[in-house]
Amino acid sequence: MQLGIENINSRDKYVMPAPDQVRFIRNGQTLSLILGSCISTVFIGRNSEYVVSANHIMIAREHPHGIIAKKSALQQIDEILDHYREDFAVDRKDIRCLHLVGGGKKVSGESFRVHSENIEETKSVLSSKGIELLFDDTRSHYFATYSLDRTNMSVFIEDKLAGVHLSYILDLDRLFDFDVSRSGAMPASALKADNPGFEELVDAGVIVFITGEKSRQCD
Repeated sequence: MQLGIENINSRDKYVMPAPDQVRFIRNGQTLSLILGSCISTVFIGRNSEYVVSANHIMIAREHPHGIIAKKSALQQIDEILDHYREDFAVDRKDIRCLHLVGGGKKVSGESFRVHSENIEETKSVLSSKGIELLFDDTRSHYFATYSLDRTNMSVFIEDKLAGVHLSYILDLDRLFDFDVSRSGAMPASALKADNPGFEELVDAGVIVFITGEKSRQCD
């Protein structure tokens, strides 16, 4: 499946990538993800405006003869980076990997490893490209939304299995000023109690508003 230009330039209010698909949003749009054992890398790029993208990776390792999962994590991440460069004129230095989310275990027993392999392979791809990760919420089933309002982004993340959720707003200018490589607490998690990465982003003014704190997990 080849990403069409209509999916890049879509101005639909609400956007959701289908399996094996990459989608982009800009100001005034919301991107949604519903993930079980599948996984997504959510990127944000900056030129004269902010552009958010996400994929829907069914099986992260390449399966050239796959019937359902036709695009690996590597293929989809390369596709995102290529479109940032070619269609939005965003330099690599102006791209951040905001979120790795998904990779939940769908069945009990040790024979099911798709979720673990999705997490391991996707992280390996990001690492091989030298891409730092800001948020990591994996190993469960998640519903997440990302809504862009010029220089702010509202994020809602819900762990469907644990029954916990959180909403927060990111100051995107401060997000791009934040040096992930100098932090020993990244990637952050919104849903882990007293997560040091999350609290560091709050202290740095990257996270400027939080609701639903009572729904966060407690140790």
